[in-house]
Amino acid sequence: MLYSRLTKSWDTVIHIAVHSKCLSFVKELVEYGTVEDLAIENINKDTGLSIAAVSGMVEIAKLMIEKNNKLTMKRGSRDLIPFGMAAEVGHKEMAEYLYSKTEFDCLDHCERIRLFFLTLSSNLYGLALDMLSKYPTMACERDDNNNGKTALHVLAQKATHIANGSPLKIVARYTSLYFKGFYKQTSMPILARDLLERIWEQVLQQSDEEISDLISRPSGVLFDAAMSGNVEFLALLLFEYPDLLWEVNEKGQSVFHVAVLHRHVHVFNLIYNIGAIKDYIVGNIDVDKNNMLHLAAMLPHVERLGAPRANLQMQRELLWFKEVEEIVRPFHMYMKNSEGMTPIDVFNKDHKDLLKTALTVPGASNKISNTPFFHKEQWFMIFILSNAVALFTSAASIVLLLSILTSSYAQSEFVYSLHARLMFGLTTLFISITTMVSAFIAAIFLIFDYKLEWVPYVIASLACAPVILFLVLHSNLWADLIRSYYWSKFLFRPSKQRIFELEF
Repeated sequence: MLYSRLTKSWDTVIHIAVHSKCLSFVKELVEYGTVEDLAIENINKDTGLSIAAVSGMVEIAKLMIEKNNKLTMKRGSRDLIPFGMAAEVGHKEMAEYLYSKTEFDCLDHCERIRLFFLTLSSNLYGLALDMLSKYPTMACERDDNNNGKTALHVLAQKATHIANGSPLKIVARYTSLYFKGFYKQTSMPILARDLLERIWEQVLQQSDEEISDLISRPSGVLFDAAMSGNVEFLALLLFEYPDLLWEVNEKGQSVFHVAVLHRHVHVFNLIYNIGAIKDYIVGNIDVDKNNMLHLAAMLPHVERLGAPRANLQMQRELLWFKEVEEIVRPFHMYMKNSEGMTPIDVFNKDHKDLLKTALTVPGASNKISNTPFFHKEQWFMIFILSNAVALFTSAASIVLLLSILTSSYAQSEFVYSLHARLMFGLTTLFISITTMVSAFIAAIFLIFDYKLEWVPYVIASLACAPVILFLVLHSNLWADLIRSYYWSKFLFRPSKQRIFELEF
């Protein structure tokens, strides 16, 4: 009864307990049950260990395997053994534990290949490296579940995962063993590079025809790396096999043409390290009769523009165009493509909207309607009104305060005139400062709009400091002036107390 199927999914008590991640309860069930009880499957063919593998519960997996070590070879959903299920979801600790408990020699070759590619896809490079050392031929195998891609195709698209071969990285290889918290920053890129080197060693043992087939199907592995900006991948392959420099894709573009088109500067900079071959490669013309300068003139995908602001984006695009212009042949500047356009024509056409954005200042006018872009914004009205008030009051305060300096300082003026000028001068100065700050805050909110929502509030808080400082420093003087000006009028008035009272 304890291990009867309790749900529509045929889950038993142990399935439910593992789903609930209740370690103490699972421990009691494992101790109470038999070896056969742990092997019971639900409707998806999952045992309790399969569920634990997907959930990453290592302690529960240890309890079950100690009771029944044959569970590691029992296939669950998607026809995967527990190790494959853990690798597929990327649970590193669970995958490493199950890897040590799995008998890979008992699996057929196709199953091992599938597991190898699962570790690659989930960035478990240490496990993939160990599997490759046991079964070297997997370096040249294809993943039938992923359009026949090879391990090189998978690594080519992981631009940020492969470390360079500098001495500092070699030192990091050993220091990372003692600082587990830096695994992703050090160990993972280094393991990925070791794996790439090991795979490429196996590939180079093949014939030239086989190598060409491996790197060109189902897609060009070099061009996958160039599109993703995987410079370390390309540097390793091109250094070990320079003939790859002459490879072109289906459009007739080299890896450097692709790097220019996708704006990967580190990949493009490799062109300066290939000697005289550079002068030949830059002369390539693709099937659309575009030379490298045409590609530099084309607007890349928005995610490759890099700079967050339009003016900086435009600067970056011009830098690319000028850099490529220096290395291509002089007549390429005037060469027309299949559309009859020169590189400068392509640049002007593709960057027309970007140029408009770069030259548009906040609050500029729409050329069609001749109205400001922000004319419907509440902050725009605050900006206009605050500017106007700030101008009038600042001018008034200057005139009033200067009038004190130009005064004749006659005794009569000290009674009312000078006090009034100073009081109204300070008042208009305060209004001027306040409205000026208000105009500045309104401009900040207009400029930032929906981007970086926290920035305007921080700047607005800091902008209020001058207003507060003015109040703190001049509040006493202001109060004294008001008291002196208004109360002096009532200072000498008949008192309510009478000395002589007439009685009738």
